[in-house]
Formats: sequence, C-alpha cells, structure tokens
Amino acid sequence: MRWTSHLRGAATAALLLSCWWFASPLLDAVFILFTLHVFSVFLRDICGLDKARMILLGFGGPLGLFLAFWMPQLHFVPYLAVIAINLSMAYVFGHNLLRQRPNILLQFVISLHQGPVPSAEFAAYLRQQCAVWLGIGLCASMLAGLALFVEPLRPLANVILITLLVAQALWFVLSHEIARMRFKRPETWQRSLHLMMQPGTWEKLDI
Repeated sequence: MRWTSHLRGAATAALLLSCWWFASPLLDAVFILFTLHVFSVFLRDICGLDKARMILLGFGGPLGLFLAFWMPQLHFVPYLAVIAINLSMAYVFGHNLLRQRPNILLQFVISLHQGPVPSAEFAAYLRQQCAVWLGIGLCASMLAGLALFVEPLRPLANVILITLLVAQALWFVLSHEIARMRFKRPETWQRSLHLMMQPGTWEKLDI
C-alpha cells in the first residue's frame, strides 16, 4: 500500500510540474480540475460544506474548462492553486475567530501540545496570530486572483507572493520563539510542524 501512495504522489507531482513547465490549454484544464477537486475535498472534510462542494464542482468545473480553452490569456497556473490554498488558510484561522469561538491555535495548544493552561495574555496573543494569518490568506488570494486575470500585474504579484511565502515561513518560527520568551510557553515550531503533518491531527480540532 505504501508504494502505491508513493507512486500516486510522484504521478501527481509530475502532472503539476508538467502544467507549470508547458503552456497548453489541455494542461490548464487538467490543473483547474485538479485544484478544484482538492479544494472541494477541503470544503467537504474540513468545512463540512458538502453543498458548496457540489456547487463548486458543478459550476466551477465546466466554467474552468471553458475559460482554459477559450481564454488562454488567463494564467491559471499557479494562481488558481495559490487562491485555493490561501482561502483554505484564511478559513482555518478565521472561521472560529470571527464567530468568537475557541480559535484554531488555542485548540492546537490545548488539545495537541497539551502544555500548561494558556494565560489570558497568551490566549489574546493566539487570537492576534489567527488574525494575522487570516489577513495574509485573504490578501494573497486576492492578489493571486488579480494576477490570474491581469497580465501586466503578474511580475509584481509574483514578487509579492513569494515574499509573503517566505515571510510566512519565517513568522511561523518567530511567533513560536516570541511565545517561548514572552509567555514562557513550552511549544516549539518543530513540534507544531510535526503535529501538523499527522493525519489524525485535524480530526481533533473544531475548525
């Protein structure tokens, strides 16, 4: 079973790289359908929005195919995936935050890291972090949406999106260090990253 999952992963990577390297309406169509499928799984399994998933596939799929073949000037690769990834991130960090329910980071600290009970100050810090990640996700998805449709904007958009990606990776580490030094927290970014990669992690969280 393990070799089949590795083979599936290699085939997926090869497909995505082909979509990146070769300009073709057919490859754009494949990329669009793949991205919509992955995002639809997120809507179903993480958000519990099965109707939204069906609407996305029912309308987004045919529309994406139409645009891929009839408007080749649009640049779906990689911007559509950037939009989907950042909208997913914005939902994960912002859904409970905006509903004033226990946010994803507070749940992550309590349920998975199982460290000391967060102080009020640390809980406020986690809310601020959720707001930061929500804002980054929305900004990046909007910028990628503009770049998808507006060709002159793409060089600048690429620079900003890459800068945001690097900044996110650095802030992931730095935010843990701030929590460690300012609030004396035991959580580490290495441990958080390890937990995020575990399949069962997300089943324990109310997103």
